[in-house]
Amino acid sequence: MSANRGTTAALSELEEKLLHLKNLTEANQFMLEVLKDQGERLQEIDGDTARSMLREQARSRFSPIKGKTPKPEVLAILEQTLGTQQSAQIIPFPKRN
Repeated sequence: MSANRGTTAALSELEEKLLHLKNLTEANQFMLEVLKDQGERLQEIDGDTARSMLREQARSRFSPIKGKTPKPEVLAILEQTLGTQQSAQIIPFPKRN
């Protein structure tokens, strides 16, 4: 039974990490789409305005209440990244431990 619990725990942890990776990938995909479609406009405006605009677009897409594709985990990643960065950049994947 102990080996079975260990395997179950390992699979559960792996599933969590894969879900987080999926959410990071989706957040990066959002950023790539926005930069592709609106890159020139984003470069013309100041950083705070650009981040604010990107946060609003992320909320309209991923908000659990009114989003077109409600995904609160993806929105949380984007909110954190767009709130602290000096520029709208691709979100780095976590480093291996």
